[in-house]
Amino acid sequence: MIFTLKKLYKFTIIIGITLIVGLSQISSSSYAFFDNGNNFLKTTLIMTNHVEFEQTSNIKSKIVLLTDGLFSDASWGVFGYNAARILEEKYGYDVDFKENVKVQDMEPVLAEYANAGYGVIIAHGFEWGKAVLKVSKDYPNTKFILFPGLVHSPNVASIFPMQQEATYLLGTLAAMMSKTNIIGFIGGKQYPNIINIYEGYKEGAVNINPTIKILVTYLDDWKNPSKGKEAALFQINSGADFLLQVADTSGLGVIEVAKERQILVFGSVSDQNKLAPDTVLTSFVLDVEKAFDQAIKMVQKGNFSGQVFKPGLEPYKGAPGDGIIYIAPFHDFENKIPENVKLKLNQIKDDIIRKNIVVPERYNTVDNYDN
Repeated sequence: MIFTLKKLYKFTIIIGITLIVGLSQISSSSYAFFDNGNNFLKTTLIMTNHVEFEQTSNIKSKIVLLTDGLFSDASWGVFGYNAARILEEKYGYDVDFKENVKVQDMEPVLAEYANAGYGVIIAHGFEWGKAVLKVSKDYPNTKFILFPGLVHSPNVASIFPMQQEATYLLGTLAAMMSKTNIIGFIGGKQYPNIINIYEGYKEGAVNINPTIKILVTYLDDWKNPSKGKEAALFQINSGADFLLQVADTSGLGVIEVAKERQILVFGSVSDQNKLAPDTVLTSFVLDVEKAFDQAIKMVQKGNFSGQVFKPGLEPYKGAPGDGIIYIAPFHDFENKIPENVKLKLNQIKDDIIRKNIVVPERYNTVDNYDN
């Protein structure tokens, strides 16, 4: 389904508007393994007052955001939607959207929009890398932005956030607060960015407690809450008392089970505390709005650079500098976390931002995604 903002989603608003989205569930299976360290709803659409801006940029045509995700996932899809929509409100561009694109359809969909004269195509999801690199060769005047990604060419720029810096902090927090000495990680697929997220989580935990156990499950599915439930139940029954889920819609099943079993969970991509205020302790959040804005400004100024950008941690949303990942507030847990734990966590965060602590990238190179 294509959403054309100018025709369907253009709002001039005085008060906030929210969209309540129902989520469906289907069932299947997952697999898991142990890593013992060294031993080892409501989805809110962001609305802003519409202001007309005079365009003095090099963007002569429309922008489109394409994703294999869903705009109803309370995570990856809707976060990209909100961020790209703000580009329209901020700069006055026409921005179109297309969700739930299958892998086999990525190349023809990219070509369709490039043929239609879209000057900037944002491919929102790591799995788009191979298709973007192939199609971009036939459209040298179109700018392709891949988020996240590891491919580049003269007209392709990728943004590969250093998310391991944020999940290092979550692993640190889990290890300091775990009573069972067992924590869990549930990922959607074994993409380099997800592996990198896990490795940061593991390193942060092991740095605090070298004997901690980390249970790891990859669902091989982003859109199946039942798989998320199954994985969460396995890990909780195996002793995990903290879970980090990075699984989009499948992760909603993780949060649901954690709520039922009174286990704390970390959210991903957006601040997911609103989904279960007594369950989601905090989240690592991608400042997608800032990332897209930086990319569009590069096009506006005529200095588009086909490279892989690797922005890291920022102290808070929208902070000065290039960082685009931050840790969400603790909300109602603020007074339940010991002060010494919060102090240590803040010190480590500052050390990462200042590069006193370097959390390295760790992932397996996949030929399909490399340039």
